[in-house]
Amino acid sequence: MLKKILKILQVLLIVFFGACYVLLVWGKIDRTSAEKRMVFDQQPIQYPIRQSNITMYTDGKQLNNQLFSDIRKAKHYVHINFFSIADDKVSHQFLDLLRQKSQEGIEVYYAVDRLGGILLKKRERELLVKAGVHFTYYNKPAFPYLFASFDRRNHRRISIIDGRIGYIGGFNIGKKYLGEKVKLGHWRDYHLQIRGEGVQDLEHQFVLDWKKNTEQQIPIHSATKEKGATSHRFTAYYSGEKLGQDYAMLFHQAKESIIIVTPYFILNDKTIWNSLVDARKRGVRVKILFSPHSDALLVKEAAYPYIRKALKQGIEVYGYKKGVIHGKVFLIDKNVLMVGTVNFDSRSFHLNEEMNCYIHDPVFISKIKPVINEDIQNSKRVTSSDVNQLSIKEKLKEKFAKMIEYYL
Repeated sequence: MLKKILKILQVLLIVFFGACYVLLVWGKIDRTSAEKRMVFDQQPIQYPIRQSNITMYTDGKQLNNQLFSDIRKAKHYVHINFFSIADDKVSHQFLDLLRQKSQEGIEVYYAVDRLGGILLKKRERELLVKAGVHFTYYNKPAFPYLFASFDRRNHRRISIIDGRIGYIGGFNIGKKYLGEKVKLGHWRDYHLQIRGEGVQDLEHQFVLDWKKNTEQQIPIHSATKEKGATSHRFTAYYSGEKLGQDYAMLFHQAKESIIIVTPYFILNDKTIWNSLVDARKRGVRVKILFSPHSDALLVKEAAYPYIRKALKQGIEVYGYKKGVIHGKVFLIDKNVLMVGTVNFDSRSFHLNEEMNCYIHDPVFISKIKPVINEDIQNSKRVTSSDVNQLSIKEKLKEKFAKMIEYYL
């Protein structure tokens, strides 16, 4: 009897691993074919330089309080897209608020990425629609490029209230972003509130994304043209090539320092990497702050080879100690601050649809630089022994992470 059970298990394992292999091969062929035919290639949208009043949020509770308050005060419409949503108390409060505003007669459009919204229950979707909320998933997988289309994620987080207030940054909806998930602990992120003429660009991008995914036109609203104090520019990305070029161009301008804050450090984009190496050769001090403690599997192990390369080039690497740091930020000298949705990983560089805000205002930057320095102070500088003297378990995880890093 035991021999029969073992034989059945052996067959099942062979079938399982065989199926995995077939799926991996199919996925590779599918993705390569889509790339050769440039099926998903689309030029980025660089919006004009704008003047807005900008507020930075690094604490999830403070951001939620302000965002929820702004939504409650909406008089005309709410357009909102987060990459993901959880299935918890915070998420239910958010969905209840959208339903409430729709029932008040406010126009509400809500979108979530198809993969990021996997925890959104069917019942919750039905209640949204029943309350009059316009709902959609972004990036539905489709033939003939099933795997390639599944890989494409809308990673933007855009909120617009009445054409007066906009939001963009790293936070999503759920209790972990408020630091209330015990296993993750403290959550640090960077998110912007925009008040002023820049809101029209967030509105424009939301409308484009909605139409692309639903073929439905959102009613056109006129966002505020009122100017604020801070000069900035939004860029929406659809593929990694132009993103790499933009980053490299800015890094080549650095004279003193480059500070990069990213939850994941999987820098396999050669254009960006070469620009950082060139900066070091010019004597520019380059610092990378990443999150060893993460909400994603294997990203720490996938970072090890890139940390080794960075250390050899004299690039400083810091690991955040207080919990999870999820911000997507870089600061070049005192001249350019980027806050957006792009991680330093393969997904953001090559697969995701992203959006960044580039800020060129020295007064605003001078207020944010101490915030970034505080995060570095709450970190440990990584040494070569930290990434070279690994346990066998860590080495095996690193090898596996290397095999799948393109999808991390």
